[in-house]
Amino acid sequence: MCRLGGVVLTQRPRTLDKYTQITEDLLGLLVKMEDALGGDGNGLSFHYPNGEYRIIKDHRKVNRLFGKFEEIRQNLIDGAVIVQMHSRLSTGGDSKYHENLHPFTHEPIIGCHNGQVEDMHIWDDLARLNMKPYSVVDSEAIFASLSAFSNTLRPKQVQYTIDDLWGTYAITAVSQKKPNMLFMMRQENPLCYWNNRKEGEIWYASTSDLFPETLGIPEKTVKKTYKYGKNKGKTYKSTERDVVKLHEGDGVYFRATKRRVSIEKTEFDVWAGYSYQRTAYGWGNYQYEDDYNFWDDDLQDIADKYEGNAK
Repeated sequence: MCRLGGVVLTQRPRTLDKYTQITEDLLGLLVKMEDALGGDGNGLSFHYPNGEYRIIKDHRKVNRLFGKFEEIRQNLIDGAVIVQMHSRLSTGGDSKYHENLHPFTHEPIIGCHNGQVEDMHIWDDLARLNMKPYSVVDSEAIFASLSAFSNTLRPKQVQYTIDDLWGTYAITAVSQKKPNMLFMMRQENPLCYWNNRKEGEIWYASTSDLFPETLGIPEKTVKKTYKYGKNKGKTYKSTERDVVKLHEGDGVYFRATKRRVSIEKTEFDVWAGYSYQRTAYGWGNYQYEDDYNFWDDDLQDIADKYEGNAK
């Protein structure tokens, strides 16, 4: 699978040395992401309070991105408040074609995905809105669906997309309509974050071991239980990085302001779509024609709004 990582920054002024340090930490994080489960290409997106975004992609090893150090730092200096990063382990679609690399863009949504989902039925629905894929990667369908049905990433509308996801996933996304807000959520695949309140930074990654040591994340003592062997069931103490780990269904919204990054948490039903079984006719405990009518009834208002906005 792939790996996710990045940072959310307050809009407070920073020195050149601080921007240099953040750039080094981002590249250090990306190196660890690639070393863990990547190597087929890397991508970064920089998001600004006015809705602008910039993307850097490279299908070669992450060390190639060190040659873009000045560009990355300048993107931060120019006022980026969110950086999304993705290191790819491809399961389909050659990474030398950069349209197959994350982040994927279906304006106003820009996002990254770790996992695998079945996408054909999603594109069948989106075809009714004249939406088509530009890559051959399953992940793209997630962000196309969000752009159609939840272009501000509001939880109730995001659930529509989640209900249609079959597979495994952890997701990060930014909407140009809410450009200072990062949305993340997880189903099976892991996500965690560290809130550095002093510096006005929130760092996130798939797993805590990906964070570079230079971040100086404190450790905490935790109780664990032996699962195997002669000590099975007994507890012991261990230390681990003091980060917040998302559980299945957890969703988090980070909003960057001048003084701080606010955090709002919510819960999603990540198994709702699995209440239906796939049949020879399509998706659900009903034939495809009924499935199509279900979408007509439930999402017609959204489709009408989308088509109106597209004009």
